[in-house]
Amino acid sequence: MANRYEQIADDLRRLIAAGTWPVSERMPAEAELAARYRVSTPTLRMSLDLLQSEGLIEKRHGIGNFVRRPGQRVAYASDRRLAVSQAAPDVGADDSVSLDIAMVEADARLASLLDLRVGSPLTEYVFISHQCASPRSLTRIYVPHAVASPAVPEAHGSPWGDSVRQLLSAEGVEVVRTTERVTARFPTANEAHVLNISTRTSVLAVERTSTDASDRVVEGALLVLPGDRIEVLFTTRSAVAATEEMETAGWPRTG
Repeated sequence: MANRYEQIADDLRRLIAAGTWPVSERMPAEAELAARYRVSTPTLRMSLDLLQSEGLIEKRHGIGNFVRRPGQRVAYASDRRLAVSQAAPDVGADDSVSLDIAMVEADARLASLLDLRVGSPLTEYVFISHQCASPRSLTRIYVPHAVASPAVPEAHGSPWGDSVRQLLSAEGVEVVRTTERVTARFPTANEAHVLNISTRTSVLAVERTSTDASDRVVEGALLVLPGDRIEVLFTTRSAVAATEEMETAGWPRTG
């Protein structure tokens, strides 16, 4: 037998499907819904968290819960060239990307990620993307001061911090290999606050490192992508296609 919060979630799904609350409209207050279903507010919130994890509603802190427009998903592509070329379709007219820059020191986690000593100076670039005023992704990029001097990239465009790579390239730092590790987990309290999600809404966490020809880590990135509004695309090119691309770029044929 389903738990009470699951029964309430089923009924709320039915009401949303029936158009009781149109897309983008605010739902009744949590206290009102709790009274309607004769349950405590925490139980009602469990129902709402379930709907939010499914992408049916979204919570806006200090305002309320809103019915989401279907299909509002953003794609993160593992192929960086594909991600750049598809930036326009993925980012709508109402989208925006904010950028904050800070000088920080590497803690134990960042030191391990970037293969540096704890305390090494870094430039931190924090990109937060929004779609129709709703947060969609959190990207934190770290560049060691030993690799490149601090600079200000463009914030608009790709929410994944591709402008930082363009900055590195302009300073003569070329990325030759990128490794990404994707895991599913719950967000930290700070990540949940930034992304306007519950701490019980799963996220995709991407840990990315980029190295140059000498295997030096020139960029590290930590991306947090809400599971209810994101998808990850993995693109693999055949050996023939990869060789053709290298020749087009002017690389000599090997073997």
